[in-house]
Amino acid sequence: MNRISPARISRLIGGWQTAEGKVPQQLSLAIGRLITARELPAGALMPSERTLATALAVSRGSVVAAYASLRDAGVLDSRHGSGHRIIASANAPGVAHTRLAGEMQALPEDIDMTSGALPPSPILTEALAALRGADLASVASGLGYDASGLPALRWAVARYYTDLGLPTHSDNILITSGAQQAVWLLANALVDASDAVVVEDPAYRGSLEVFRRRNARIVPVGISAHGLDMDQLERALRNRPKLLYLFPEVHNPTGRSLDDAGRRDLVDLLDRYPTFLVEDGAQNELSTIAGATPRPIAGQAKSDQIATIGTLSKLFWGGIRIGWIRANPPMIKRLASFKAVNDLGCSMFDQHLAVGLLENIQAARAYRHEEISSHLKVAEDLISGRAHGRWHWSQPAGGTAMWIHMPGVDTVSLCQEAQRHRLLLSAGPGYSAQENFGDFIRLPFVRPAETMQFAIETISDLALRRTVA
Repeated sequence: MNRISPARISRLIGGWQTAEGKVPQQLSLAIGRLITARELPAGALMPSERTLATALAVSRGSVVAAYASLRDAGVLDSRHGSGHRIIASANAPGVAHTRLAGEMQALPEDIDMTSGALPPSPILTEALAALRGADLASVASGLGYDASGLPALRWAVARYYTDLGLPTHSDNILITSGAQQAVWLLANALVDASDAVVVEDPAYRGSLEVFRRRNARIVPVGISAHGLDMDQLERALRNRPKLLYLFPEVHNPTGRSLDDAGRRDLVDLLDRYPTFLVEDGAQNELSTIAGATPRPIAGQAKSDQIATIGTLSKLFWGGIRIGWIRANPPMIKRLASFKAVNDLGCSMFDQHLAVGLLENIQAARAYRHEEISSHLKVAEDLISGRAHGRWHWSQPAGGTAMWIHMPGVDTVSLCQEAQRHRLLLSAGPGYSAQENFGDFIRLPFVRPAETMQFAIETISDLALRRTVA
């Protein structure tokens, strides 16, 4: 029987504690909302009172009382020796739905460190300021629907890949509503229940949620200090998985990139064990090395068995919901049919704007490189001054967050305690198919210096109090 881990509840439950109401009542309502939203499915076993209390940094008595309330409401069935099983969902208390991937809901006064999203690039704001009425009017033509994407934008993305050394035609491109929709489309088109999907461990948590919702059998492959564990990957590929999902460059959440030897090893394995690869390049443009946008793996391996994901949301702004998939034309046509059912097509205005943004990509790269590098230096100096060697991390090759190892610290519990200080954090287990990395956190560093100082001081103080003996 499926048992829900306390780390998963901690990740999904969000900012459940408020100033009003007793803790057991608030906890009961918060769990009830998760059950209503089917984030916690009927038939699954809840964690024990002790383990959930530890994860949520509350007393065991509070969890006992919350479970009793849910049992009285007919939501849980509690039997001695068998634990607490969810027996209802439709009548559970509360109606709110949780956010995808368990991101916490921030109140205006919260400091939200669960996302590494960047502020708008000045390249974007300048492009918006330069728009005239005639520019906007020209967008309104035809019927306004095109599931594959605006032809001019598909050609612009094709040129983007060609410039990176991967010859591409517009027929190879599908425009999506950001990289997240790209992952969703590929999972829904390629993965059925119980299919094996090989992922890195840790992995991007948004993709893990997508594969879980497809009821896929997720096969994790470890990442070492030297990159992807190629021996583990080879063993996984021998079993002929349906899909291999990787961040070869600027990995989310660790920020690491494969070195040249690792890229060659990956291409060799794909040649020996043909498997459809989803190459997530959502963070490829966020390098800490100036001018270092890598050539995609699809340019070195058999590209008819690879779908490459890209996006403008990282480089320019998260509000520009423009991403894409590069794949062989038959796959693009198939994915376009899925997208047509999902949303009929992306905003024509955003797509029109994106064509112009791609023409200014060099300036956008230079700006983001300077921004990311300067913020990273500030964050590393602050951590070094507070952690005194207790925390360990590798300098990321790119991205907007640090993957920090805090030996002896229960980071799931730490993140719950941090919420009471209005600081929202992401613990390591949320990025693992097996909920490993219970002593890691993902800490975005692209925040103002005073925000980073508050966050790091708060984490340091809490860590000292919660260090496991």
